[in-house]
Amino acid sequence: MSLFHRPAFLRPAPAGQAGLTRRQLLAGMVAGAGGLSLLGSGALQAAQAPPGPLPPLPAWHDPDASHPLLGSILVAQGNRRLSPAALVDWAQAHPLVLLGEHHDNPDHHLLERWLIDALAARRQLGGVAMEMLDSRQDAALSLVNRTSLAVAGLPDEELMRLLAWDARWNFTDYSSVLRGVLDSGAPLSSASLTREQVRAVMAQDQTAPALPEAVLRLQREALDEGHCGLLGAERLDGLLRAQLARDQQMAERLEALANRDATALLVAGSGHARRDIGVPRWLTRDSLSIALMPVAWGEEGQPLTQLDDYLPESAGAAPAYDLVWFTPAVAQTEDACAGLREAADIATPDLPG
Repeated sequence: MSLFHRPAFLRPAPAGQAGLTRRQLLAGMVAGAGGLSLLGSGALQAAQAPPGPLPPLPAWHDPDASHPLLGSILVAQGNRRLSPAALVDWAQAHPLVLLGEHHDNPDHHLLERWLIDALAARRQLGGVAMEMLDSRQDAALSLVNRTSLAVAGLPDEELMRLLAWDARWNFTDYSSVLRGVLDSGAPLSSASLTREQVRAVMAQDQTAPALPEAVLRLQREALDEGHCGLLGAERLDGLLRAQLARDQQMAERLEALANRDATALLVAGSGHARRDIGVPRWLTRDSLSIALMPVAWGEEGQPLTQLDDYLPESAGAAPAYDLVWFTPAVAQTEDACAGLREAADIATPDLPG
């Protein structure tokens, strides 16, 4: 899902429910293709380790939210369920974990903070890289990491100023995640390129990178759909180069946090977390991809309960994610495409996350 673009609702959820149809859900996700999703013996070894104390799970923002899958954690390959404690065990078994969120979903931010706290409680948090921070903020982050415990107690306004926070991201959405990292004492890292770097990549006169055709096709389709079909071929080529460059940057920043005895997390949009076209394509270390997934309803108002209803098309045989954690959905009440059509200047369109 892009930072600014929200997919328009095509059909509302049943009365009293906030939710997405399958079509809306897939339209709001970045498409992806092909990596191998094997969890190996590390997960079994972690499951045998004595479990540490875990924080209580957060309450949903909507206390009346209901759906048969709500709160479930499913293994994408094999479609079996995990408990939250088992999810933490799996995370501990991997040096790198990617959390794929929908940026406008408050419950996704709650679960990100929960996993940060859970790993910190087990002394297994190696650091957190965030898509919402870019390399322009690295100097500020260096200072923040040296004084994290003191900085964690600053009011929002002061912390925003210290981090040179990008106002395009709602600070309130990420304040708890940031403070969880700072409270833990683990390093906080930027993951994104700056807007200037993105523009430079888009302006390069070159063809798309040599990647499998399925990867490029699904990336293009997602970018085009995320911008309501308003982009021409040339602009779409530039966006594709920029999206791939951002994934490579995120992979580099996440691996820089890698620690043999701890787990580093990436907080990013769901498209970046995909094993096939996302950040994992560029990683050299073992990783675990977790999709935070809003529950959805079908065209006739029935709840969608099959995992295949939620997983996007993959270019390979393996699913796009390792684990899927189901959350309430956020009701969309406005047509974001109308806003894009009315925009006078979309020379630097927003990239999906």
